[in-house]
Amino acid sequence: MITNICLLLEILSIVFCLHHLYGEKVTLDIKTVSYLAIHMIILTAVNYYSLPQTYTLITYPVIAVYCGAKFGFKIKPLVVNYILNVAITSSVQFIVLFVFYMIFRAQVIGPVGSLMVNGIAFIIVLVILPMCRLDKFSSFLQDKDRIYIVALCISIVVAGYCLVVYKRMDSVGLFQNAILFASFIFICFLVYQLGKSKVKAKEIETELKMHKLYADSIQSMIDNIRMRQHEFNNHINTMKGFCYMYNTYEELVNAQADYYEAIKGESRFNKLLKTGNPVIIGFLYAKFMEIEKLGIDLSFKISISEFDIGMPAYKVVEVVGNLIRNAVEALEKAQDGEKKIFVLMVEYDDEFEIEVRNTSRYFAPDEIALFYKKGYSQKGENRGLGLYNMKSTCDEYGFYVSSICETIDNRNWISFRILKNEKAAERRVVESEA
Repeated sequence: MITNICLLLEILSIVFCLHHLYGEKVTLDIKTVSYLAIHMIILTAVNYYSLPQTYTLITYPVIAVYCGAKFGFKIKPLVVNYILNVAITSSVQFIVLFVFYMIFRAQVIGPVGSLMVNGIAFIIVLVILPMCRLDKFSSFLQDKDRIYIVALCISIVVAGYCLVVYKRMDSVGLFQNAILFASFIFICFLVYQLGKSKVKAKEIETELKMHKLYADSIQSMIDNIRMRQHEFNNHINTMKGFCYMYNTYEELVNAQADYYEAIKGESRFNKLLKTGNPVIIGFLYAKFMEIEKLGIDLSFKISISEFDIGMPAYKVVEVVGNLIRNAVEALEKAQDGEKKIFVLMVEYDDEFEIEVRNTSRYFAPDEIALFYKKGYSQKGENRGLGLYNMKSTCDEYGFYVSSICETIDNRNWISFRILKNEKAAERRVVESEA
């Protein structure tokens, strides 16, 4: 009779602890009563009908099924609360047992002693644990990184314990080796997942920094458009006034055309606002303004929405930034000839294309291939990292990089293109919008 009471107290401790972890009040509904009955039957069969002690392991999946049936089969809270429940109830029983031993100095605990230990443990679970707000602690641990860290710590403790125990054993069986091997595999897996999680967190942090960095560029573009809206009527009146200034129709048409080109050039970057990703657009606007200040003739074709190509936006900015910087530096170094840059970013269907090309002398294919070699540069020693980094990043994401010298409008250009795959390189965009 006392043994059955001890078993019931132990099972009730598990039930109450699980409810504390989920932040729920205990209700003796059909699910809870069924679980109590099944757990009692299993333990009673082991204690009274000489079943092997290994049959008690069946109770662990029974607890997991009860958690899912009672609180829902959401994997993350189920796993975290299951592990916490086992750890908390075992720890409470161990602490009570240790205190009982220290007080009574009993080497063997009889039925009455077991009843006292399980009764005190149940009172602690019933009265003290609710004050600890275990549901808050459970929610705190359900963060992905914290789950990995806690699981990693547990795995290391288990592996360390196995190593210490196995050293004292005369022989180690297959089961013990399997536990140790599984622990090491799990540790490696958790370390890998933690590494991935940190990389992802770093990408998100960098993305946020990029948003803040180029928000000013977007705002500057918007302010510029608003300012020019006030000047619109002035431009209209000026062009109307041309009718009274020129004697021939040809002179009038030429004057209006020149004036139109002048005011068109001042606002040609405004169309960037029609496109999508603010980080990329803010970056391009800032770069285009820099290029114009250098006196380089810039043309571009930008037609993107979110530009979700499987590469984070900050990586896209790094890649395009390297290509633009390389083109600008090449043109600044050039002694003569036209200085032109063309920038292309387009999305179509499930593909995309990025291109940066600039007027240049002719480079043989073998010489172009050297541009991607780490440390190679025509600008001096230890300068050749831009194109190398660009190529490495594209290789990491499986993108195809093409670089050729070609003749467009009777001028030689060197072109660097980034595409989803080599097949996409068959499509060619040469013309520009601005």
